[in-house]
Amino acid sequence: MTLRLNTDFAAGLFGLLFAAILWFPREGMGRLSIIFPRAILVIMVALSLALIVKAFIKPAARQVEIEGDPRRLVIMIFVLFAWWYAIGVLGFLVATAIVFFGLTWYLAHIEGPVPVRRLAQWAPIVAVLIGAFYLAFTEVLSVRLPSGIWS
Repeated sequence: MTLRLNTDFAAGLFGLLFAAILWFPREGMGRLSIIFPRAILVIMVALSLALIVKAFIKPAARQVEIEGDPRRLVIMIFVLFAWWYAIGVLGFLVATAIVFFGLTWYLAHIEGPVPVRRLAQWAPIVAVLIGAFYLAFTEVLSVRLPSGIWS
């Protein structure tokens, strides 16, 4: 599918919507903890507004080609939002394991049936990947990840 789109306006609008979504869920953050995220959001809003102004002053319409199945894109967006919600309920490790295995199967299933043996071969790779993310966040970055049902 080919769309003729003013990409500056679309990117600016997306940036404003994204910043608005991230602006509100800050109730658990302290006064000093919010300074850096708030500064990044202010910069994001300023850049998004600059893109929108540029879109009206010097419009740059481009043809954007969207390849693939749009249904897959919608499914992936839905899965990522479900993962975001599930992390708070089930915890990072459980939710991530379910989503990574599910996405691995779904993306491989597009090409054809996926035997259980193949999924079993991917299990150690997915486990190492999830473990690396977990250790990077908890040990290197000192970020406490939600434990969900395990707390």
